Amino acid sequence: MKLVVAISMALSGLLTYLLSGPGSAFEIALKNGGSFEVSEVRWGDKLEKYTANIMAPVCEEGICYNVNVTFNWNLIGEFIDYQVQPYDPLTKLDHKPFTLADYAKLQSILTNHDLIFTGMNAEELVVETAEAAVDGYSGATIEAIRDEVIDGALFTCHTLWHVANGAVVDSIRSHTQGRLDKYLIGRIVKYNTASAHYYLINNLSDEQFAQNLPEIIDLVRNGKGYFPKNAIEKIPENLFAGKEMQDFLVQNYDSLSYYTQVAALNKLQKVPLQSKLVEKLLPEISDRNSAQNQKIITLIIKNNDQASIQKLMDLLIEKKIKLSKENYQLLQELRVERLGSIEKI
Repeated sequence: MKLVVAISMALSGLLTYLLSGPGSAFEIALKNGGSFEVSEVRWGDKLEKYTANIMAPVCEEGICYNVNVTFNWNLIGEFIDYQVQPYDPLTKLDHKPFTLADYAKLQSILTNHDLIFTGMNAEELVVETAEAAVDGYSGATIEAIRDEVIDGALFTCHTLWHVANGAVVDSIRSHTQGRLDKYLIGRIVKYNTASAHYYLINNLSDEQFAQNLPEIIDLVRNGKGYFPKNAIEKIPENLFAGKEMQDFLVQNYDSLSYYTQVAALNKLQKVPLQSKLVEKLLPEISDRNSAQNQKIITLIIKNNDQASIQKLMDLLIEKKIKLSKENYQLLQELRVERLGSIEKI
């Protein structure tokens, strides 16, 4: 295990060396004073990640020192890994250098967002305990977080976690957004994480949605939880008029969650429907889902295709489905026959 950690850290450092950085992208202020510059890391002319050399002040029990590390983040500000300088290793409170196990644990800490101690202020991390062998009081790590941190390096862990996951994250996300192109969007898609996919749907322009619609549709098709619904809501309305989106709905409507279906029906309200989509939606009208029924009925009426409206009327009468006041009025305006056979909600 120790050998694997050592090799991993060495390879990561080598890769950072081989990649080229054009200079500072922006600067981040440190909470305890000072600042650090974040640079783009490029492979050729392609932005790959971000890096920064960190000299962060850490104080433990009245003893202050700087930790000297290099941090790396991906394109959406998620912490990747770190390297230490061979001549300046990390040390603990008793000046003992970190072991390989300590370095591995620090990597785990910096990439973990479910730790108790990261939500605490520095002064809350220790309790004062009287010790006969010590003149005065000595700080002891509170029991609830003892297993989360490295023994003897509590404040190093706390400081570095907040550097890695603090203000720099939003700055990276903003910086990447200003440089989004086909290549970067493809790279972020391949992260294959919910956070990456949410980043895309929240930051793409209407034009970028259109240019990358096949990739976005794949994300919707394979998305989990509420992501498909949220993605549908973010896709510009005009794209729902196109064959690509409507073909997707024809092929996948049944597999979408109820809330995703409703989001799609809302986006279709102001666009013309292709005949295949109308044929797909008609059988979805049932006596068990009045809210969704009315949205589909509205779509078919507004599409104003006489053949589809006649099929709709057949279905409403056969299944004894009531109409909303608004849909009843729309059919009245179209002078649809047999309307007297339909009840209003």
